[in-house]
Amino acid sequence: MSEGQVAPPLSGARRARMSVRTAVERWSLAIAFVVAFAFFAVKRPNVFLTWANARAILDDASVLTVLAVGVTLILVIGEFDLSVGFVVGLAAAAAVATMAFRGWPWWAAVLFALLAGGVTGLANGVSVAILRIPSFIGTLAIGSIAGAVELAITKTSIFEGISPRYVEIATTTVWGVPLRPIIAAGIVLAFLVLLRTTVYGRHASSIGDNVAAARLAGVPVTRVRVIAFVLAGLTAGLAGVLVTTSAGSYYPGLGTGLLLPAYAAAFLGLSLGGGTRFSVIGSYLGVLLLGMVTTGLTVMNQPSWIAALVQGLVLIAAVAGVALRNRGAVGR
Repeated sequence: MSEGQVAPPLSGARRARMSVRTAVERWSLAIAFVVAFAFFAVKRPNVFLTWANARAILDDASVLTVLAVGVTLILVIGEFDLSVGFVVGLAAAAAVATMAFRGWPWWAAVLFALLAGGVTGLANGVSVAILRIPSFIGTLAIGSIAGAVELAITKTSIFEGISPRYVEIATTTVWGVPLRPIIAAGIVLAFLVLLRTTVYGRHASSIGDNVAAARLAGVPVTRVRVIAFVLAGLTAGLAGVLVTTSAGSYYPGLGTGLLLPAYAAAFLGLSLGGGTRFSVIGSYLGVLLLGMVTTGLTVMNQPSWIAALVQGLVLIAAVAGVALRNRGAVGR
């Protein structure tokens, strides 16, 4: 088209197609949620459509929710944290070992688990933000160290007989709702407020959008990154507490299987922002979708490996969808 010419107006049919495509892209997570719910409700209505099942889904999703929220913050600043699964195991080992070996009270064990997660997150922040090690490599190395410390603490033992007060974190209910989902919802709310209403949240988003521009604008990039990794470590530490209170025991490597679903949930949540920005609410809904699918497959008597397969496919589909949307946006 030569200079000065006006682009021809879009036809009605083309505008309609673009409108439908935009709506589907923006609300794909909600659509998938409704479709999955309807499918399992039709297949197993007597089991799936019960308050007991809904409560179980919320309770089972609490650990992954807390972990995914921390992962989301790391993704917001444009980095990755591959250590979170190892940190969950380290925090769980720290909590259980202090009660089993030292006789510490349950509240001290919880604080020690959070401390272990925070220190590991600080190590990640230093390696990535200060030493400038790529986050893939730095966090994977720190995660490997955390896994080694976990085994050194527990000596590969499996512990039982945890303090009853510690286990009560998982067994307590408030108005019929288990305490663990309430804790998870509180973490979601806290991080939502942090990212949307504070100066730190604006700084984190600006770093994820364009780190060079953020530096020129005076954003303390190094400090924001370190704080993000510390907060992610604290959420992984809390996840370690929640997972051991539910099981009432500890076994080595119990957090390694949480890395993939945490990232799958975070990338699923991108659809709420049109594929441009990670969000805490989106990650929470992604966790609930994965939990609903896993529970639905269980009530349909499907083997456990099917759930892992679905999570992997969901992650691929979510990332591919974001890539296609971004490619389409550039091509327009």
